[in-house]
Parts: sequence; structure tokens; C-alpha cells
Amino acid sequence: MWQVNQILIAIGLDLLLGDPHGWPHVTRGAGVLASYYEKKLTKRYQPTISLGAIFWVLVTSSILGLFWLTDRVLRRIRLGWALHILIIYQSIALTDLRKHIEALVEPLARQKHAVARRMLARIVGRDTNHLNEAEICRAAIECIAESLTDGIVGPIFWAIAAGAPAALMYRTANTLDSVVGYRSSKYEYFGKFSARADDVLSWFPARLVAAAFYITGLPVNRRTVHKESHKHASPNAGLAECVMAYRLGVRLGGDNVYQGERVTGPVFNAGGRYPRLEDISVSLVWMQLITTICVAMLLIVKLAIINLYARRIKAHTP
Repeated sequence: MWQVNQILIAIGLDLLLGDPHGWPHVTRGAGVLASYYEKKLTKRYQPTISLGAIFWVLVTSSILGLFWLTDRVLRRIRLGWALHILIIYQSIALTDLRKHIEALVEPLARQKHAVARRMLARIVGRDTNHLNEAEICRAAIECIAESLTDGIVGPIFWAIAAGAPAALMYRTANTLDSVVGYRSSKYEYFGKFSARADDVLSWFPARLVAAAFYITGLPVNRRTVHKESHKHASPNAGLAECVMAYRLGVRLGGDNVYQGERVTGPVFNAGGRYPRLEDISVSLVWMQLITTICVAMLLIVKLAIINLYARRIKAHTP
């Protein structure tokens, strides 16, 4: 039961504080370690799939090792619980994502596209320098859809399933996917393991997000979503973007440019209109609603399991 309370406190902290600028953060720490290990490994060896797997293990084990050492120290002064809450809180990116999106909506509404592109570049991996207004809106909505899984529901799911260490592992894996997991000449092989690890860990959270959208009455059948989303390189990002596209009635997906290289992607809801500025705000509302539905479902299951376990213990107690 205390683990459930930790998660609720962590969610409350995210809603209240977001990610204060300048504070130490587990995601930034993972990014620093990733940069360090990547330079060390690729300087001496060819960037193969095997080297990418070693890179993933080194970064993840280093992060978890630091967590374990800190946890042991804090437990001696009975503050281990605070570390667990902090890790879960920093693993959730709901409020920070909303603030980043709102920061680009304001200049976009005033037709300051250059400023909006700079704001967008902070939260997406694609090149943003030449995006027009519709493409900026598309990128923002796709970021919201994908982040529903990997920045919000994913870490909450793993925290509920196995506590703060699992949430930390998941957030680290997601960070590594963002750093090296996309297709380019540089990371085609080196980043493949990171991309696949994130796919595996995000598989259930992505389908939970989709289920929450279906509960709200998604205006398309599951077979269509399944067919279209499976054309995406990521089985999870494609699913999130596809359900969001049909929920808003807009066209998402298509070509993107990463580090100067054009990558062709599938189009979701091809018959939909191109995204407009107001669609960004609507997608934020859906982000909050879907998050609430997913958290409620996960907590109901968790409490049911705790209750069942308590009954079994009581039944076997003399």
C-alpha cells in the first residue's frame, strides 16, 4: 500500500512542480552517461549492434548502481522512501511536457514561426528549421501522443508494477532510445539495441494508452488502427500517433528530417485534415484525460492484487 502512496505523491509533485529549471534530473544524468560511454566505445570500436548492446547495459547498470548505493545510504537514516518518491516523480513528464508545448503555442499563435521552431526543437528529435505552421503543429501533436506512452503512462506503469527501480530503468531506456535509437547513418546499428529495448518495455503501456482511447469512443475500428500503426518503425509510437490522429480527426505521420537525412514514415488517418493550432490544445486535454484513465485502471488492478494477497496471508495465518 505504501508503494501506491509513493506513486500518488510522485504524481502530485509532478503536477505541482513539473521539472524546475536547473534541478538535477535522472534523465539528464542518463544523457550525460550516454554521451560519455558512446564517445569512449565508438572511439575504439566499430559502432555495431553488439557494441550498442554493451553501451545500453553500461549506461543502465551505472544508473541503477548509483540508485542502489544512494538507497542503501538513505535507508540507514530512514530516508529511503524519499529517494523512491523522487525517482518516480522525475520519471513522469506530464507537466513539463505541457509547459514545453504551451511555450511554442504562444509564439505560433502570433505567427512567430522561428521562435516556435526553436521551442519545438527542445522536445523533438527531427530537424525543425524549415517546418511550416502545419508541420510544427503535427510535430507537437506527435510528440504529445508518443510522450503519453514513454513520458507518462510508461513510467507510472513500471512504478506500479515494480517500484522506483523499474521506473528508473524504463526512463533510462527511453532516454537512450531518444539519444541513439533513431534511424540514421550514424546510429543504424549502434542504436538498434536501445530502440528494441525501449520497444519491449513500452509495449504494454502503449496498448494501455490505446485501450484508454478506445474507452472514450475512438471513431475508427481497431483493425484500421492495427493496420496503420504497424507500418511505423516503432510498434508503440505508431500506435499512439495513430489513435491520436483519429481522435482529433487530423492527418499525422509522413516524412521527417533527422540530422539532414530525410526519413519516410507512414501516414495515419490519411483522409484527415492537416493539423491546426487549436488541435495542439485539444491534444493536451486528451493527454490529461487519457493519463487519468490509465492511472485509474492501473491503481484499481494494483489495489485488487494487494487486497487478494492480504486475504491469502490472513487465511494462512493461525
